[in-house]
Amino acid sequence: MKVLVTGATGFVGAHTALALLEAGHELRLLVRDRQRAQRWFAERGHHLDDWLVGSMEDATLVESGMAGCDAVVHAAAAVNLDARHAAQTRSMNLDGVRNVIGSAVRQGIQRVIYVSSLAVLMHPEVRRYREDGPLSPAGDAYTASKLACEEAVRAMQSAGAPVVITYPSSVMGPDDPGLSESNAAVKTFVEKFVPLTESGLQIVDVRDVAQAHCQLLSQPPEGNPCNARFILGGHYLSWSQVAGALRATGLPVRTLRLPGALLRITGVVFDVLRRFVSIDFPLSRETARIATGLRPADSQRIRQLYGRPFREATQTLADTVDWLVAAGHIPAPSGASVSPNTEI
Repeated sequence: MKVLVTGATGFVGAHTALALLEAGHELRLLVRDRQRAQRWFAERGHHLDDWLVGSMEDATLVESGMAGCDAVVHAAAAVNLDARHAAQTRSMNLDGVRNVIGSAVRQGIQRVIYVSSLAVLMHPEVRRYREDGPLSPAGDAYTASKLACEEAVRAMQSAGAPVVITYPSSVMGPDDPGLSESNAAVKTFVEKFVPLTESGLQIVDVRDVAQAHCQLLSQPPEGNPCNARFILGGHYLSWSQVAGALRATGLPVRTLRLPGALLRITGVVFDVLRRFVSIDFPLSRETARIATGLRPADSQRIRQLYGRPFREATQTLADTVDWLVAAGHIPAPSGASVSPNTEI
């Protein structure tokens, strides 16, 4: 198949494109930075020559880029958790969905994947997230933008469009073309501390996400388009298990006990302070809400369809740490002793 992939300089988009190439598909990639993308794929033995250079917000470019394609994967997204840029994030992501998914549907392309986010399924009254569960009632910045996109794509599904939606959780793993939000979080855990608080972390390996996308294109689900929704959840770890998995790599990981309410209040305070000063710490009302409110996700639907297990989260974290060290983002483990937990 000839597949148009957006977001190929991002973590999920790049690995999805790589999996499709290795499965024998022909690609056209929509990217902002062609040289950066070419370098990443060349380092993995693939020299590509079919590129669209520009933005998912460019409707004319996207429309023309669909020509000759049999399938589309829309993995591009503006990922910004800063409340100050909520309106811009929403506008960019919604324009991307309307241009990419909308154009694919109008042109009659029969294999289309939209990469959503588990965050849109984070309803506070749900104990386990499912594809047929309620959507999150609210969100800030990134989540709000993905909710708007979700409603737009589900409307297309309801009208009979052959669009598959996937919901990755916190995507981690090696070979990040940049430093994605989730891998940056691992860096923060190593350099600062792992919060021991309510809830936990749902981790999925980027290589498993890529393979799932490849399989969904090669063997698309049959039946009602409204059922073509798949959580790519991986595994759920408590915060203490996250700390233990990181310590198992030899890193001297510190932990800090924080009541969920305090973490959420601090996130709100940081959002206010950022209006006036720069704060070099990735905590906001949105990240605090996710960190203290996340429930386990049910990935049975994708496992039943393909019978493919997810990598263990401990292995994903170990591979992520190895890559962070190799890429120079964190120092190599030195065997230093771990500081005791601190309680607040």
